[in-house]
Amino acid sequence: MSRDGKIHFVPSVHFSPVHRRRVRETIDERDPDLVAVELDERRFERLADGTRQDRFQDRPPATVTAYSLLGTIQRTIVRLYGLDPDRTDMETAIETAAEHDLAVALIDDPIDEILTALTDRVGPGTLPKAMIRAQLLGPEDRLNQVRMLTMPFQNVESGDDVQPAIETMRRLLPEVTDVMIDRRDRAMARRLARISRAGHDVVVVIGAGHHNGIRRELQALEGEGLPDVEVPIRKPTRTVTTIPID
Repeated sequence: MSRDGKIHFVPSVHFSPVHRRRVRETIDERDPDLVAVELDERRFERLADGTRQDRFQDRPPATVTAYSLLGTIQRTIVRLYGLDPDRTDMETAIETAAEHDLAVALIDDPIDEILTALTDRVGPGTLPKAMIRAQLLGPEDRLNQVRMLTMPFQNVESGDDVQPAIETMRRLLPEVTDVMIDRRDRAMARRLARISRAGHDVVVVIGAGHHNGIRRELQALEGEGLPDVEVPIRKPTRTVTTIPID
């Protein structure tokens, strides 16, 4: 009887140099069969070939707007904290996998599907609703906000460290949280379950905000049948080949 593979998480802050080092050290030490990353095929190809910009030629205007806004917010926050917006944990994971001749499992949903779902949920009334909800936040929520703003990113080691911020976001922007966090947690957990049940040991590099949700979803999948989901597997070279997981 074949055993399930082991899943080892590296929860990270995507642009943190401390977490990039942690990604490299964990892959070196664990020597997994696969490295799983919070990417889809489109985002992987852009990172693997050094093309960071997505020109949106084949995307509808609403999707372009949503994607551009999220990107601008992310870059602003990253620079405010003195981090490098041009270097991520995902790139380190891909580079380290290549050094060990390991394949990379792409466990996130396609970015177009995510942004289409976001466009369907977010509209002109979203921001006014969030402002009203912000006024109704209790003292604990406000304290959690202060804690997150003052916590050094290098101190983030697990999903527990950022869970208060996720819950505050859920109260302020449930529409966004449902798409950007909960939906993706379910999708990534299903792909990880598929990998594990194929017997592969895997190091998983994901944002800390997904850590707890993915673990909960994996527990919920225990005892169920093999998830009917495709897991794109890529070798981090310029010659890209799909390797199916049976």
